[in-house]
Amino acid sequence: RAIMSNAAFRRFTQERYKINYWADCQRDEARRKPQVSASLIFKSLVYQVSLGIESLLALDQMGRTQELRDLLGSPREIAGGSDSTILRALGQWVMEPTKKAAYNNHLRLRHQGSAKTVLSTGKEVILAIADGSYFGGFDFSVLAIAGGIPHVMDMEPSPGRGHELTTSRNLIKRAVKKLGKGFATHLLYDGLMACKADFWRARHYWGMHLVIKTSEESLEIVQSSKEVWSRLSPRDFKRSGAQVISGVDSKRNIRYEVYAQAGVPWVGSSLKFNVAWVKETHLKGKTKDQTFEFWVLTTDETLSAAELREIAHNRWSIENRQFKETNEQVGSKRAYIKSPTVKEALLRMWFLGMALLKEFKAHLETLPQWINWTVKTTKQLIAQV
Repeated sequence: RAIMSNAAFRRFTQERYKINYWADCQRDEARRKPQVSASLIFKSLVYQVSLGIESLLALDQMGRTQELRDLLGSPREIAGGSDSTILRALGQWVMEPTKKAAYNNHLRLRHQGSAKTVLSTGKEVILAIADGSYFGGFDFSVLAIAGGIPHVMDMEPSPGRGHELTTSRNLIKRAVKKLGKGFATHLLYDGLMACKADFWRARHYWGMHLVIKTSEESLEIVQSSKEVWSRLSPRDFKRSGAQVISGVDSKRNIRYEVYAQAGVPWVGSSLKFNVAWVKETHLKGKTKDQTFEFWVLTTDETLSAAELREIAHNRWSIENRQFKETNEQVGSKRAYIKSPTVKEALLRMWFLGMALLKEFKAHLETLPQWINWTVKTTKQLIAQV
């Protein structure tokens, strides 16, 4: 219990991330002489994720407990401030220091090797994912890394559905400006970015390979590939120098077949593409025995058929390992916040809290106390409860 305590998590975030420093950098323009500092509000909201508190009102009530005081390291009788105080401060929150706190966390994780993804083939890549999502009344585009420790780097409000492509491009340009070209090896996006201009932009201005997973077959490069490949048997396809693989993905309960070929031209583009046609049959669940097809397009011609399929599935890491999990912890998709500024500030701190919590859990799994944890110990704790 000691290694999983609030005090242990607080020590971990201070030693690894220097959370007190980044908390002291925060400020709001709503209050001149606040009794509850912006620093304390920042830490309260970052730690809200680890406590699984689903509203600011519940956080306010939790602020009267020793548990939150221990986590914040606060001697105040009411540790985190009231929900009205938090809302007032966040309404005029200065975002730049909070953005810097998230980018610093990414740089730290990258330095320790936690930003990379090791594919099943052993190939190491850094996968950036840009995606738009709806968070309880507000649309945002989010830029994340699907690594050993998945984490959100940056986000930007979107005017609404249909505008996420523009805001996602803005996010990527901002990340390149802050981190430099090639901050990731690959950028994952959906079919909205499946245009020649974005592949060119990614390769020459952002310094990475764009990877698109799409079911849209109206693209000329998909149509021409499918027309030719459909006429070839797997043996003839392999003889042409392309790849055909098949197998069972036990993790996803899927039987798959992948046709892939590098060096494919796209009329009107000087780039050459690596194209994969993926067919997957579900082995369990409501869609059992149903086959679904999608295409993977990228300028990285070194990727194998297996790697193309694997990276394409990582596209959903941001939805499954960021958006859903954060919502489960703090209700990030619930529509009880009415101000877009407040929502943005909350999301930035919640996503940072989620990244720190994931890192803490990964750290625990390396400790002898955790590794040697036994069924007997668990039974003893349950008996005590």
